[in-house]
Amino acid sequence: MTKSKNYAKKYREKRIGYRQVFLIICAVFWVIYPFITRLVIRKIPEIETKFFSSSNGLIIDLLLYSKEIALAVFTGGVILYFLGERIFPDHIEKIDRDRLKSLKLPLICIGIYAAFSILSLVFSDYKETAFWGSNAEYEGLLAVLCYIAVFVFALYYLKPRHDQKKTLSVTTIFSNAIVVLSLITAILTLIEIYYKPILEIPIVQDLISSSENRNIARSIKNENFIGQICLTFNNPGFLGGFCALILPVCFSISLSKKGFKKWLCIVAEGILILAVKWSDSKAAFVSLIVFFPLAAVLSCISIGRKSSIKSKNSTDESGETLDYSCSTKRDVIISAISVIAIGAAMIVISKVLPTYSSRVRPEGIPEQAVSNTKENNGIYRLSSAKIEDGVLKLWSEDKLLEISVDQQKLHDCYKDYDASDFADCLVFSDGSDIIEGRYPAVLKATNIREEKQGFKLSDDRYKSISMCVEKELLIIDFGYSGTVEFYISEKGIRIFGQGSTLLEEIPQPRITGLESIYSFGTGRGYIWAQALPIIKDSLLIGGGNSTFAFRFRQNEIVGLLNTHGSCKYVIDRPHNWYIQIACSDGVSALIAVLVLFFSYLVTFIKRYKENNIMAGAALTDIGLFSGLAGFMICGLINDSCVTVNPIFWLLLGWAVTRQVKQKT
Repeated sequence: MTKSKNYAKKYREKRIGYRQVFLIICAVFWVIYPFITRLVIRKIPEIETKFFSSSNGLIIDLLLYSKEIALAVFTGGVILYFLGERIFPDHIEKIDRDRLKSLKLPLICIGIYAAFSILSLVFSDYKETAFWGSNAEYEGLLAVLCYIAVFVFALYYLKPRHDQKKTLSVTTIFSNAIVVLSLITAILTLIEIYYKPILEIPIVQDLISSSENRNIARSIKNENFIGQICLTFNNPGFLGGFCALILPVCFSISLSKKGFKKWLCIVAEGILILAVKWSDSKAAFVSLIVFFPLAAVLSCISIGRKSSIKSKNSTDESGETLDYSCSTKRDVIISAISVIAIGAAMIVISKVLPTYSSRVRPEGIPEQAVSNTKENNGIYRLSSAKIEDGVLKLWSEDKLLEISVDQQKLHDCYKDYDASDFADCLVFSDGSDIIEGRYPAVLKATNIREEKQGFKLSDDRYKSISMCVEKELLIIDFGYSGTVEFYISEKGIRIFGQGSTLLEEIPQPRITGLESIYSFGTGRGYIWAQALPIIKDSLLIGGGNSTFAFRFRQNEIVGLLNTHGSCKYVIDRPHNWYIQIACSDGVSALIAVLVLFFSYLVTFIKRYKENNIMAGAALTDIGLFSGLAGFMICGLINDSCVTVNPIFWLLLGWAVTRQVKQKT
């Protein structure tokens, strides 16, 4: 009998029942989920129009809303299937009380997370946004409950079974799904680097849009991420975290494969390293540096223990078949070195061959760097900015510049509005003496406006400041990459806030003394420091998912300028998964999630160290541990996102349920 016939016979002997069909459908869904894309035009809640760019309250979304809806539909289908099994079972599956007892801690933790997420919505001031999620993330309570349902689904349906030798096993189905997902990601990575962004390809644009929205789809451009890739993950950081999650899992799975399949996996894994590099996600890169070698080392140790196993194929206490016949320590080392070598070679090649970004911007200077270039005398680095009784006060350490409005001259300007120069009604002083002299200057163009003619003050203390007055609009350039806009009114100076609203006062930081950490993590330190008061307000119940932008003190121009170089940013998320949970669902929910994560990590380490005949942990468990731990590290820098986190919760549930000891 030939090898192919043996292979076919092997799988003919596997029984494929209705549950296997269900699990295959689920696996296919998770393979395509990260790439689900649809152009959607939605009306957003009025509160969101104050913070996010929109036209007549409409927002265009490609990646987030469609994924949230797909996730909700999948979750609903799983729940209906579960109920159907209870109503029309082929055979009644008794509840394994011992297994349920072993899963008590994870179930309690996930239940607490769900309960406090719901309570946070109930008491939220922004219920619509808290349920659906803001248009910037679409990760409201609906998405969080879906994550929890996906985790429970994995606990129940992805558990190893004693009869898996007779059926197509859960491990086989989902291991193959991870491999296929890695291959698709690798292929799309190469397309995006060397050809063009996936969402700029005309055939893709036609597929993701209806006929009436075709022109909008054709106008999609990857302007924000030139020199990076993000595929269909909405943000390069999310792509990096995704690769850090699945690469160790795919690597461990590939160790049990042979020949062409094994090397196909190794090449895909090498390209995933390239994807992390091109995502420019520092957290994901650090995660791979730590946890990919860890996966290889743990696999070597695990395979080394096979000498204590009498047969090549043994069954552990969970019912999992441990097949060590396909790999040796030498195979693991060769595979790991090959993955790293292919990844390194791919990175070098991407620096030599023409890429999409090099064709779009051949000079190699990022757009932001161009707009940040200044031909002035440095920066008037703001240490404080206030508006008191209509007078704008700008401090730079011990220097003070005051700008006030001469009301009589302002009234004269109103009388002959078109011919008047409103700059004449401004009075400048250092807090005690009037500053009279001015001379012409140019405000350099930025990425949101053209070059403008303006003036500087003759006093050398303020030589870094350029100003332009267009009727009542006062534009001040302090030397940062962005300018600040004020409004001249009969009540004095006002500042433009989000949604072009006029504010009588400049918002001040809610917490001071932590300015030294503002620049950490490309400005994340500033957000984390100013999020501390929100966490304090969320010790029990949070403010609702996706409501961070409403609770964070926006328009605090000094911190924004010194951190980001511009005050045009809306801080809509904390850029830290754990702070995000604390602010959204409460510190109680965060503690429950951390206990869940920590308990899984400790359980794996404990089982791995067990010194008995079944001490060799299945290679898949090692990959899951390394990928999940790496993703948890990425959570220190990245937010939770509907594009990636559902897969994390699926793999976490799979990993947790595999650690439960089964009765033999």
